[in-house]
Amino acid sequence: MSYNFSKEELSLGAVIPINKPLTWTSFNVVKKVNFALKKANIVTKIGHAGTLDPLATGLLILCTGKKTKTIESIQIQPKTYIATIYLGAIRPSYDKETEIT
Repeated sequence: MSYNFSKEELSLGAVIPINKPLTWTSFNVVKKVNFALKKANIVTKIGHAGTLDPLATGLLILCTGKKTKTIESIQIQPKTYIATIYLGAIRPSYDKETEIT
């Protein structure tokens, strides 16, 4: 799914859903989007409504302009998490950073 925002929408305020890639931090996503906005001569505030662990993928919501004031109301919304569990598997670090032993 793709979204097309006008320069005016992004400047004044937009809520942008991003599918955060594995290993990227939430800050990396904000930094890349901010760079793209500045390259397009769009100067605006930008923030994210919650963080995702670098080893997680999923929805990261970015807000620009006046929509940054809605971040708190977005953060308090119910969330659903989907995980894969391997019974009997052990990782020394308890996350994807180490191999299953």
